[in-house]
Amino acid sequence: MSEQEQQATGPRAPEPAPESTKAGESAQAPERAASEAAPAFPPGTIYDLFREALPDVAFQPAQGARDVVLTIDRADLIRVCRAAKEDPRLDLKFLRFVTAVDHMEEGMDVVYQLWSYTHRHGVTLKTRIPADDLRVPSVTHIWKGANWHEREAAEMFGIVFEGHPNLVPLLLPEDMTDHHPLRKDVDLAPIEEWQAERLEASAAEGVIEETIAELKRRGLWIEEETPAAAPSETAEES
Repeated sequence: MSEQEQQATGPRAPEPAPESTKAGESAQAPERAASEAAPAFPPGTIYDLFREALPDVAFQPAQGARDVVLTIDRADLIRVCRAAKEDPRLDLKFLRFVTAVDHMEEGMDVVYQLWSYTHRHGVTLKTRIPADDLRVPSVTHIWKGANWHEREAAEMFGIVFEGHPNLVPLLLPEDMTDHHPLRKDVDLAPIEEWQAERLEASAAEGVIEETIAELKRRGLWIEEETPAAAPSETAEES
């Protein structure tokens, strides 16, 4: 086409890209976005072992102060915990503790810290539960040591560990079911007043004196030694 014809008809439109190129770019776009959104985690950690043991489970890895922290869905908790203990590549037979972190309206994290004496490695597992549904399966059938840990977390945070054999308070009175001291929305002043009233009532009933007498009877009470008086100046002069 001559210059005169181009000026008459206007600029030439670009040719459309081949369909194969468009399809390839559209297929690669989600993968590229996903790779940009999820930063790569350093290889060679216990995270790799969990991915090998459970390739279909979604893990969100992070490096904690001591261990790798893996956040998982509540629905995958029992499966992940069972693999953590029973898979020989992990062999995390020791449950250090179970606790929780209160994020108020955003829910709570239930936290499990595990250790392997065989491989000398550890991991922290976390699962987020919604504030209006504080339930999570008990892991007492996997680690018997979780029994008391879950009881403490239940009374301190108000979490229900479904399937626990005896989810009664561990530290608090059994009738104190409306206060969970480690939740951020709990006012501790009424509890302190209640404790003071209980102590005053116990003192009035002679409970404290009876307890001291029983400790003395068993030889478990240690009397404070009265320091010897310093000699007076008159005694020294004489």
